[in-house]
Amino acid sequence: MNRGRNSRFFSRGLFIFCVSVYNKGCKFDICVEFYEMTAVFGDGKGLPMGPRIELLPGVCLRAIHTDRFKTGCMNINFVRPLTAQEAPMAALAPSVLLRGTRRHPDIRSISAFLDEHYGASVGTLTRKKGEILTTGFFADFPEEALLPAGEKVFNPVVDFLGELLFDPRLADGSFLPDVFEGEKRNLLDTIDWRLNDKRTYSVYRMIKNMCKDEAYGVPRLGERPEAEAITRDALLAWYRRMLRHSRIELFYMGARPRDEVAEALKAMLSPLERGELDPVGTEVIRSAGPLRQVEDRLDVLQGKLCIGLRTGITGDDPDYPALMMLNAVFGAGTTSKLFLNVREKLSLCYYASSSIDRFKGLMIVSSGIETSNFERTKAEIFRQLDACIRGDISEEELENARRAILSALRASLDSPSRMDEYSLGCALAGHDVSIESLMASIRAVTKDEVCAAAKKLSVDTIYFLKGATQ
Repeated sequence: MNRGRNSRFFSRGLFIFCVSVYNKGCKFDICVEFYEMTAVFGDGKGLPMGPRIELLPGVCLRAIHTDRFKTGCMNINFVRPLTAQEAPMAALAPSVLLRGTRRHPDIRSISAFLDEHYGASVGTLTRKKGEILTTGFFADFPEEALLPAGEKVFNPVVDFLGELLFDPRLADGSFLPDVFEGEKRNLLDTIDWRLNDKRTYSVYRMIKNMCKDEAYGVPRLGERPEAEAITRDALLAWYRRMLRHSRIELFYMGARPRDEVAEALKAMLSPLERGELDPVGTEVIRSAGPLRQVEDRLDVLQGKLCIGLRTGITGDDPDYPALMMLNAVFGAGTTSKLFLNVREKLSLCYYASSSIDRFKGLMIVSSGIETSNFERTKAEIFRQLDACIRGDISEEELENARRAILSALRASLDSPSRMDEYSLGCALAGHDVSIESLMASIRAVTKDEVCAAAKKLSVDTIYFLKGATQ
């Protein structure tokens, strides 16, 4: 089944928003994570997120009422702990469920239903937020005000989501063998694909070593051995446990009034039987232990140097805006020290960038280099970090970083999917903070505060992927 961006149903797996910037033919990403509760669009008008309300025990809804867009969207997220066994189950279950219900037993039937409802789309959602997994479904659909009089889309799509959750097509009391095996092969192929993208693979290997005794070391889709071990009956048992024991976060954005959305979703979830909720959370290690140095060899021409640091700061901390500024000054974007000095001025690497995970409190530096430049590049990366610690930051560097973050925040929020991202992050973190507040905090960050954030960093792991014969 084709699940590309242009198909009727496809999969999303999101955890950060990246603004792509092109410079001299190369692409660089400014990575920003969102958890704020008011959207600010390009015209400067705020859109209130509204309250997060509890529909049922352990089931909460955030509904945004707006007629700004031609389509509405909603999703359902089951919140699970990140473990080696949970991750592949959480990735596989929605894909199997999306292959058929009793009323719509196959892909052809589902596609026909979506076509009949003006090209609505339904897909799977699996996300990693710190050491928390979320899994479930999303739906996009045209607003009924734009359709011929009397045409309904919202309620039929809600009903279809209910079918996926509570009335899957089964055979002999379990998932259909061909559907299960096909989706399991797709999952295994996706897991194996990591090795094909060496930039992604090197970050994966660095995190795997850095967090080998922490849940964060488990990748979003899990690992091949645990995925291979899944059976039809085991997946069915996990799916039933997911329904009964998971906290659920619902998101809606569209023109329908909040109370109507709440009523429809509450009715859809009426078959839900609830038990004690499985606990979730993220262990934050504020400072690194003894330095870990790891080297792998593969058949590659370009080496990959990744450095993992503990920031001592998460999104819960008041100095998180200063950490965002530090990240932008140090390595996020084309005005950063890593780009301007390590790549452009010294030509030591093909790319060099940094990103932060606000849930876990990590910074990851990633670079592609000639193997012979390993020591020089590593030394120069640390020299640029030391400059941040010492306060060797020009006014131009500081203001460029500030403008990049503020621009990314404004631009990113003109998108329902990104609003869903920070709404979910906010719900998982327990925050109710406006985007205006965050932007005000970014505007107020001083160079001294950036330096103070830099002084909290501690190097945990240095990872190097080099050629097999080098």
